[in-house]
Amino acid sequence: MTLSTEAGTGSDTGPVSRTGTPTGTPTGTAASTPPAVRHDLGGEWQLTWLAGPDGTPAAIRDAALPAQVPGEVHTALLAARHLADPDVGLGETAQDWVGRSQWSYRRSFHFTPVPGTRTDLVADGLDTIAEVYVNGRHVGAARDQHLAYRWPVDDALEPGDNTVEVRFASAWDAALAHERAHGPLPSPYDEPYAHIRKTAANFGWDWGPHYVTAGIWRPIRLETYAGRIDHIRPLVTLAADHRSAEVTAHIRAEAPSGTSVLVELTGPDGRSAGNATGQVTGDETVLTLTVTDPELWWPVGLGGQPLYRLTARLDAADGTALDKTAVRLGMRSVAVDETPDALGTRWALVVNGRTVRVRGYNWIPDDTLPSRETPQRVAARIDQAVAGNANLLRVWGGGHFADQHFLDACDERGLLVWHDFLFACAAYCEDEETAALVTAEAEQAVARMSPHPSLVVWCGGNETVLGRHHWGWEDQIGERGWGAHYYLNVLPDVLARLDPTRPYVPNSPWSGALDADPATDTHGLSHLWDAWNEADYAHYRDHDPSFVAEMGWCGPAAWTTLERVLEGETPGPSSPLTRHHLRAIDGMHKLTRGLQPHVPAPAEGADWHFATQLVQARAVAAGVEWLRSRERCAGAVVWQLNDCWPAISWSAVDVAGIEKPLWYALRHSFAPRLATVQPVSPGPAHDPTGTAGLALTLVNDSVADWTPEVSVVRTSLDGQELARTRLEVSCPASGLLTLPLDPATAAPADPHAELLVVDTDGARTTWAYRPSRGLASPPPARTVTTSYADGALALTVTAESVLRDVCVFPDRLAAALGLPPHTLTSDTSLVTLLPGESHSFHITTRDGSALQGAEIPEPTLRLAVRSAEELTM
Repeated sequence: MTLSTEAGTGSDTGPVSRTGTPTGTPTGTAASTPPAVRHDLGGEWQLTWLAGPDGTPAAIRDAALPAQVPGEVHTALLAARHLADPDVGLGETAQDWVGRSQWSYRRSFHFTPVPGTRTDLVADGLDTIAEVYVNGRHVGAARDQHLAYRWPVDDALEPGDNTVEVRFASAWDAALAHERAHGPLPSPYDEPYAHIRKTAANFGWDWGPHYVTAGIWRPIRLETYAGRIDHIRPLVTLAADHRSAEVTAHIRAEAPSGTSVLVELTGPDGRSAGNATGQVTGDETVLTLTVTDPELWWPVGLGGQPLYRLTARLDAADGTALDKTAVRLGMRSVAVDETPDALGTRWALVVNGRTVRVRGYNWIPDDTLPSRETPQRVAARIDQAVAGNANLLRVWGGGHFADQHFLDACDERGLLVWHDFLFACAAYCEDEETAALVTAEAEQAVARMSPHPSLVVWCGGNETVLGRHHWGWEDQIGERGWGAHYYLNVLPDVLARLDPTRPYVPNSPWSGALDADPATDTHGLSHLWDAWNEADYAHYRDHDPSFVAEMGWCGPAAWTTLERVLEGETPGPSSPLTRHHLRAIDGMHKLTRGLQPHVPAPAEGADWHFATQLVQARAVAAGVEWLRSRERCAGAVVWQLNDCWPAISWSAVDVAGIEKPLWYALRHSFAPRLATVQPVSPGPAHDPTGTAGLALTLVNDSVADWTPEVSVVRTSLDGQELARTRLEVSCPASGLLTLPLDPATAAPADPHAELLVVDTDGARTTWAYRPSRGLASPPPARTVTTSYADGALALTVTAESVLRDVCVFPDRLAAALGLPPHTLTSDTSLVTLLPGESHSFHITTRDGSALQGAEIPEPTLRLAVRSAEELTM
C-alpha cells in the first residue's frame, strides 16, 4: 500500500500563526517566486446518502442536506432534523443505520492558477474509509481517521469553478471485512474496532455509546505553493545545571534548489533569543540554537510556564518568502526514575531534575461527535482539572490524538500530558497495511506534538499487554501477531528518529518487560480495578504500587443531566433508560454492592442518585489519599475526568460540564498540601477501625516547607468532644511526614458512635471508625438560609447535629432561578460540620453574570442540600 500523507499538519495552531503551508515538489519557478496560498474549504458542503441498510429512513435516501465541515454525518443529520438526539431515551439504537451507510460530501470552489506553483488538496482528518474526487477525477483515498492526507491535484483542477467530492464507505463494514480476511481478534466487546484505524470508542465502551461516525471531521483546504515547510520539530536539551539549553530545530521542507531557511527564537518577553540560517538540503534541515539562562517551564504548582516562540521562514533564491510557520516551546527536561527499591522498581516522572508526584485524570474524547469539541469546551474541562488540583492528564488510547487547542491549553496552565498511542484493550493485526498506517500515524503525531512542553510521556497503548496475560487470548490469537511489534519496535523506532527527548513506556499497565505480569504492583505502572469490580473501596489499601495509571468508581451524572435523557423515568435500578445509560459491565450490581457497607441501598430517585454519587466520591478519595500517603507511590491517575454523553460513569465532570461530588472530593484529596488519616499499617483492608493505630500523614507537593496548625479532635456523633490534641509539625517541600496519633486521642471507646476530626490550616479531614451504615448517628438536624451579595447566592447551613459530607447541587437550584442547569457552580461541597458550626456555600454563574435575588422554594432546598446522615436514617 502506498500512503500519501502529510507529517505534522495539524489543522489548528492556536495562537501560533501559520501562513500558507505549501506542499510537494514545485512544478517550476517564475521570475519572482510566489509565496504560498492557503484556501480553506470548510463551511457548508452538500451531503447525500449513497447506500445502506434497509432501515434507512426514506426521507434520507433522496435528500441533499447541508453539512458543515468540519463535522460528521451525525451532526449534519441532527442540524437538518433528520435525526433525533441519539443521547435521549433509546435514540442510540435508532441511529445505527448511519454508521452502516455510505455517504457523499460535495462542494464547489473557485480556483485561479498561479504560474510557477503546484496545488495540493490537504485533508487533516477524514473519518475513515474515503475516496476523493476533484471534478470527477479520482485523486486519492483515505484509510485512517487519525492521519492527515495530501494529494497533488494540478492535473484535475480547472481555471474557474471546480468541485470536490469525498465519498465515505461504512467504517463498520470495512472493519468487519478486515476481520473476515485476517481472522477475529480478542477484545472486550463484540465489535471489530481493532480491525480499523478509527477511534475505538466509536464502537461503544463501558462508559460510552455506539456511534460509528463518518465525515470530514477536521479541516480541509487547497494549498498552492512553490516551496513549503512541512513542520518544525524542535527538540530541547536542558543542561544539568539549567544554565543553558540547546534547541535543535528540525525543519522539514520541500522547495526549489537555492532555497534557504531562517529560524528565530523569541523569548517569553518578546525579545530575540537567537537565530540561525541554513540551506534546504534533502527532506530536512537541522539548525541548532543555544539559549543561556533559559526561563524554565514547570508543571503547575512548581513554577511558571514561560513559552518561547520558534519561527521558521523559507526564502527563495530571489529573496521571496515562500512560507512561514511558528510553534511555541518550553525549556524543560523530562525523565522517568526507574530506580530499584525493596519491592521492585519505582516509576516516577522527573521534570527539570525534580520528582513530580502526579495527581491526574484520564481523558477520553469529550464528545461522541468530535467536531463539537470546541476549543472553549476543551479549555473549560482543562480548567476544571487544574482547579481540582490535578497536574496531569493521560490521553487514553481508545480515542484520538490531542489537537493543538488541547495541547496549547495544557502548555499555558502547566498541566502535564501523558499520551497513549491509539491502541486499547484488544489484540491488533500486524499485517503490512495496518503496520504502514500505524507508522504514519506515529510519525505525524510525534512531529506535530513535539514542540509542546506539557507532553511528557508517550505510551504504546492501553491494557493490551494486560489482555494478553489475563484475558484468555491465547486460543484465539494462536501464532498470529497481536500488537507487540508496534509497542516494542514500530513506536520506539519512530520516537528514536523523531523525538528521543521524551520517555516512552510500551503499555499501561507495564511491569518492565513483555513477559512480566503487568497486574503486579511491584514494578512500573499499575491499574487498580479490583476494588470496583470485586470489593469495598477499603481494599485500595491492599496495594502499595509505584505508580497508578488507572483507578476509579462509577457514579451518575448530575440529576438534571440524566433527567434530560430519561424521558420521564425516575433515575434508579428499575429504570430501563437509567440502565441504558450505564455501560459498565454488571454496573448496576456493582453500584449496589458498593453502597451496601455504607448505606441501605435506596431503591430509586433522589436518594439513590445521592447515595451513588456520594459513595463514588468517598471511594476514589479514599484510594487516592491512601496512595498519596505512601512513600513509594509517585502518582495516582484517576479514571476519568470527563464524559462524552449523559451517563452513569467514572467521570468527575459530566457531559454537561457539571462537577460531581467526586470532583470536589478529589480537589481535596489532590491538594498539593494534604493531611490524611490512615492506618499505621495496612492490615486487613476490611478493618476500617485502624486497630493497629492511626497516623496522620502530611503530604507536601509544594516548593516550600509546610508548618501547619493541626488540631485533632475525637467527638461523639451527638457532638460531645471526647479528646483533643494540637500537633506542632513541619513537613519539608516535596516531602511526606507520617505521625502516629496518640491512642489517648485517636482510639475510640465506642467505634459505632465516634468520629475523628482533623483540621489543618482550615482544611478538614475525618476518620470514621465504622462505615456510615454502622454508625449510630442521630437524625440529621440543620437550618439553611439564603442570601444574595455581590451577584452570588449564599446557602448557609448551620448544623444542629453532626452532618458529614454536606453536598450542594447547583443544577437543582438553577430552575428556581430561571437558568439552564449547567450555568451554576458551587465554591465548595462535601463539607463536614459539627453541631453549632455553620458553612456558607457560594453559588455563582460560570460566566460571571450576577444572580438575582429570587426566592428558593423549600422543596428545592431539600433536594439541593444533602448530607450523608439522611441516607442512614
